[in-house]
Amino acid sequence: MARQNRTRALLGVALGGTAVLAAACSGPGGVRPGHGWASATTFALARVDGLVTVVGVDARRARAESLAVVPQQSDDTEAVSPRLVRLADGRWLVTVPRGGGGPDRRYVVNRAEHVLDGLPGDQRLRRVLPGRTLVAEVAALPDAVTAGRAPASTVLVRDPRDWSTRRELKVPGTIGLAASDPGSDTVCLSGDAGVTVAELTGGGVRSVPVTGVVGLVCPDGHPVIVRSAAGGSPARVRATLTRTADATTVSVAGGRVDGVAAHGASIVLAVAAGTGTEVIEIDAAGGEERHRVRLDGMAASLALTWSPAGWLVYTENTVTRVEPPTARTKEFPLPGTLLDG
Repeated sequence: MARQNRTRALLGVALGGTAVLAAACSGPGGVRPGHGWASATTFALARVDGLVTVVGVDARRARAESLAVVPQQSDDTEAVSPRLVRLADGRWLVTVPRGGGGPDRRYVVNRAEHVLDGLPGDQRLRRVLPGRTLVAEVAALPDAVTAGRAPASTVLVRDPRDWSTRRELKVPGTIGLAASDPGSDTVCLSGDAGVTVAELTGGGVRSVPVTGVVGLVCPDGHPVIVRSAAGGSPARVRATLTRTADATTVSVAGGRVDGVAAHGASIVLAVAAGTGTEVIEIDAAGGEERHRVRLDGMAASLALTWSPAGWLVYTENTVTRVEPPTARTKEFPLPGTLLDG
């Protein structure tokens, strides 16, 4: 995910050493794992027959199928959703939060062996933000204080080669949205204290004075902040971009922003308007609208990600492949209920 990264409320994952855990070939319950490991262009997490399942999404063939069931333990908690993230080296990581204060359980999706490799953990309720050479683990709730004794959240900077901790950074307030780009060792964070940009390699932290953030991405370490435009509601969804050296701001009027993602020279928005969703691609430098596709009947979306075959817009039970240059779309079902995409 720049996996988009779905810019939702922050709760998530951490990493550790290695151990191996095989996924059952037949699958527990009613889950029947498929064989599309090689053809999957991306992955998602879904609850299938009551079980957390890694789903392979083949965007080219418009197909999604269960591939591996994530092991369940007695102290798993359903208060926080499991998460999925892709590191810069191509590995996909699954994190399952635990109750009672225990560290999150973590697994690597092993495409070659068709199993999940378990990782011992030492942190709980953290979201992993992959950078180019380092990884940031962001606290879900304030766990520190500033020099003035105000609440603050920590960011652990780790080396993914051995998961050693390089440094610990401190960010004011509660972090709500978090984003990174595997092409840069910079992460962007948003919360009740505004937007913070953290440099993983040097440890520098700077603030961007902005409030009312509804979406956040961090292409090449540059924060792209999405806000709802004040004032009236136009008949057509309108996105206006303002770019400065510190940040890019996209103001959206006429709809509710459900998702934002960035890839290459484009910023893409999923905006709910009426009974449908507008997928709008704009130029990241100048703000000109490049393409717009309307998905009629999609009143809300849960995730927006890029794939080589087109943009993927997720709802609770479906995926829609969108090709903005041609306006072609293809909807196909998930095998269960989306948890993370």
